[in-house]
Amino acid sequence: MNFANIIAHLRDYDEAPFNGQSPSIYVAEPWAPTSNALVEWSGEKGGVPSGRKPLLYYLMAVGEALQFFGADYDDRIAAGEVDAMCAKLSYHISQRNAQRLRRT
Repeated sequence: MNFANIIAHLRDYDEAPFNGQSPSIYVAEPWAPTSNALVEWSGEKGGVPSGRKPLLYYLMAVGEALQFFGADYDDRIAAGEVDAMCAKLSYHISQRNAQRLRRT
């Protein structure tokens, strides 16, 4: 599975959190549409799924990704904008991570 497949089918993975865990997106660098990726329930302590380091990195929970894309998610998928959506999400996460680093 690759990052683009996951973004194109986010609704299939959207489940309510359970016991503090939620379905989460993990992606291999360089976080391109063709990068290896998977959706797995986040661990109780967070982090990367067991046995996946350093290949996959936590990106965000599926529900957060759907909120990030907003109401036009389905229209953008239907319009074939999956690669652009992957790039937009990757950029957002990179910027968010950089902000966190600047605060410390």
